[in-house]
Amino acid sequence: MDNNIDQMFEELQKLIKNKSVKLSREFLDEYPIAYVASCFEQLSLEDQLFYLRVLKRDEAAELFSYLDDEVKAKLAISFTEEWGMEILQELQSDELADVIEDLPANIQKRILFETPPEKRNLINSILKYKEDQVGSIMSVDISTIRADYTCKKALSKIKRDYKKNNAELSHYFFVTDDKGVLLGSISLEEIVFANENEKIESLYSAVPSVYAHNDTEHASNIFAEHDMSSLPVVTSDNRLVGMITSDDVIDIVRNSATEDMYKMAGITIEDKEESYIKTTVLSIVKSRILWLIILMISATLSQFIIQSFTDISENFIKSLGVTLSTAIIVSLIPVISGAAGNAGSQSSTTITRSLALGEIESKDIKKVILKEFNISVVVGLILFFVNVLRLSIYFLISGDLLHADERTSIIFMILASSIALWFVIILAKFLGTIIPIFALKLKKDPAVMSAPILTTLTDAISTLIFFGITIFIFWISFVVLV
Repeated sequence: MDNNIDQMFEELQKLIKNKSVKLSREFLDEYPIAYVASCFEQLSLEDQLFYLRVLKRDEAAELFSYLDDEVKAKLAISFTEEWGMEILQELQSDELADVIEDLPANIQKRILFETPPEKRNLINSILKYKEDQVGSIMSVDISTIRADYTCKKALSKIKRDYKKNNAELSHYFFVTDDKGVLLGSISLEEIVFANENEKIESLYSAVPSVYAHNDTEHASNIFAEHDMSSLPVVTSDNRLVGMITSDDVIDIVRNSATEDMYKMAGITIEDKEESYIKTTVLSIVKSRILWLIILMISATLSQFIIQSFTDISENFIKSLGVTLSTAIIVSLIPVISGAAGNAGSQSSTTITRSLALGEIESKDIKKVILKEFNISVVVGLILFFVNVLRLSIYFLISGDLLHADERTSIIFMILASSIALWFVIILAKFLGTIIPIFALKLKKDPAVMSAPILTTLTDAISTLIFFGITIFIFWISFVVLV
């Protein structure tokens, strides 16, 4: 597909260079508009303005609506002539609100001044909501149907709203009473195939709704539960003020998933919609460096534990008359802490996702902890045997198990590290389970808190457990053998 886009871009460039007005218009009809938008975004600003100007106003507005926010803003700032303002006015109110939001104040005022009062009021009603509220993404240019309408009158109103008011087309239309209170919904098919004199009140069905002040992620969960292409947006007194569509929800889910992935990786981002390719090196560095510094500083605890306990364990083992290289002890630490980190991340990711989707409630916490404990015991036991086999093969190949003076200490070291691994896996999965739950109890984002806290704790505690069990195993072996 990239090759096709490149070919399309070259063709479009050639048409613009030759000032081929007719062929430039036909180009928009020959290809999917999303692909045309991708080509358009690669053009220079001068060529972009030329292409929009040769298109019909409604076609230019449709193409404009497919562009990235950054491109839209640059073009809107460049619209100094009347034709540019006319393109903006062709946009639906929610689309124009999105454009205005990213513009300097003086440009905002100019566009709003050119906007008809009724549409201006609709735009202001959208702009008053926060970015993460349903009201900020709802479509307000909709066609509503009153319950006392006949099917014939309802169809007539839908057509009139679309032609005159540029209402958004939808598969479902929402039914209200004479005061604008939401009653239900009816599909276009139900209206078309019913008797034209039949009243809407006998045909509509109940419909779930979302409040304009609801969180957008809550709206996406409602969509997941109900098989609908659009949902009504209402005020606290159940008056219909707009709707959100499946297209809006796709953007919500994508942005939410991106945001959670970045948070779990310790990346802070100013604009989650900005693509990686378009983001500057400095912006990426700024988004990543903070948590890397925090994690590096927190790793000082693990460094202190390793340095202190390496000396303690070495001196203790030597006092027992056992020969064992310090390098062997230290080389096992990354394996133990790495396994702990991976095990904890598995649990943390699973629990964080379940919490985000509302799958886990307060009453389920004990059940979840017990379930993860059972999982950790089984996983830890499997890794215990795998680690015994792995280290046996490793030390056979290295020759350490073949030396009579080192064989006993190596066997005890294999046993100690494998037991430590088992305990560490259980602890890491426990931490990976309770940290997201604890974060939610504190009304903090589990995705933000889990990664840094889990990394710091598992590294430090797994190292402590490893040294503690190693010292204990060698002490037990000394007592038993002596």
